[in-house]
Amino acid sequence: MTTLKDISRADFEEAVRIYLDEAYGPGEPPDRVKPRLQWPAGETLAEIAVGDAFERRPPDVPPEECRLIRLRLGNPRYPHMKLGLDHIPDTGDWVLRVDCHDRMLMEAANEAERDLVRQVVSCNAEVKSRIERRWAAAGLPTFEQYVRDQLAARKGDCNRPRK
Repeated sequence: MTTLKDISRADFEEAVRIYLDEAYGPGEPPDRVKPRLQWPAGETLAEIAVGDAFERRPPDVPPEECRLIRLRLGNPRYPHMKLGLDHIPDTGDWVLRVDCHDRMLMEAANEAERDLVRQVVSCNAEVKSRIERRWAAAGLPTFEQYVRDQLAARKGDCNRPRK
């Protein structure tokens, strides 16, 4: 099980660095993002996720009791994309994911806007995929890896005799 206390500040900083590199390229992040990179002191994500830069659901409980935690970092075409941490209720695990936060765009778009919205959604999906692949390669806890681990643990369950 990966708790928020298991995700070190260094690992979270690596996740943010990878996100920013894939979203914006090498170099300094945009000025609108820099204030969101100022976090409280602490050695674990549980300690730093209390900072104002983090969006927590529900917002009025300690990070360990949240369902999800978000850090809005955006990308050049869409400033609302977020680095997300999701709590898996059945296991208590926490996993990293990119929250594109763009599903409602297509519903709200009028006919003239739909091609542009499709381009934004497609770009977001591409950035998300690159980030999450690099997180997995870095050994960070991603949702995809969580699912793979769960499937591997259940491999062969169908062949077990019934009791």
